[in-house]
Amino acid sequence: MVAVDVVVWRAPGPASSAEAAARYAELRASPLGAFEPSVAAFVRELRQTSPDPSSPVSWEQALTVGTDAVIVHVVWPQRQRVLDLVALLAERHGLVCYEPARQVAMS
Repeated sequence: MVAVDVVVWRAPGPASSAEAAARYAELRASPLGAFEPSVAAFVRELRQTSPDPSSPVSWEQALTVGTDAVIVHVVWPQRQRVLDLVALLAERHGLVCYEPARQVAMS
């Protein structure tokens, strides 16, 4: 099984794949910090769900949280289910969701 990263952040509007790729590169290079309110709400709601009940991996082990963004390291066998959940919650909280491996922005 190959792990997939999904990045979620607050943006003023939908992002193109090129804009999302640039933001992902910026986030990977920046230090971590305090939560932006909508990102905090996203993380709280995400942590209330189970990524994969059959797996010992928890959200705590799979989240890298920055000032205004979260990188979700999707390491579970039910990858598509987790990706769908992350995308749904990101949309609910008005956040951009980007999957770097496929270079797809889901706003």
